[in-house]
Amino acid sequence: MSRINVVGIDPGPMPGIVSLQFVHRRLEHVDVIQCNYELAPGILSQLLLALNAHDFVSFVQVEQFVIGRRSARSSTPEAGQQTRDLVGALQQVCCETNALVGLQNASCVKTWATDLRLQKADLWRATAGMRHARDAARHALFCASAEAGLPDPLSKEWRSA
Repeated sequence: MSRINVVGIDPGPMPGIVSLQFVHRRLEHVDVIQCNYELAPGILSQLLLALNAHDFVSFVQVEQFVIGRRSARSSTPEAGQQTRDLVGALQQVCCETNALVGLQNASCVKTWATDLRLQKADLWRATAGMRHARDAARHALFCASAEAGLPDPLSKEWRSA
């Protein structure tokens, strides 16, 4: 696999989508998107289909939606339903486009994908002012390292790539 695309998604009423395209293990291109939940499945589909046409293997990591104390305080029942529906729609898009898809808990990702890692990967500025896209970038970076076997931004391999 010399062409790998890794997508991180922060679902919700205003999802963030970040796509990292690696060629020969080197980050070559970044797409940062923050949109409304109605548009997210179509955007993901077009992105994956376009990269499939260029022989990219795609990994997609969606933040697992967990109903808890914090989510109950910060969202409405409608927002929770939108998020659950969106996660299902995104998983369906991944199946239709042959992307490898997984769900990951936000607390696990945020512990690893620190601000320093985002800065070293040059994703900090790219997501400035877009908190949902920044969370998506954390998921993309975590997935790139943990699932796609790509280098950690803090490693020498990242710097030499």
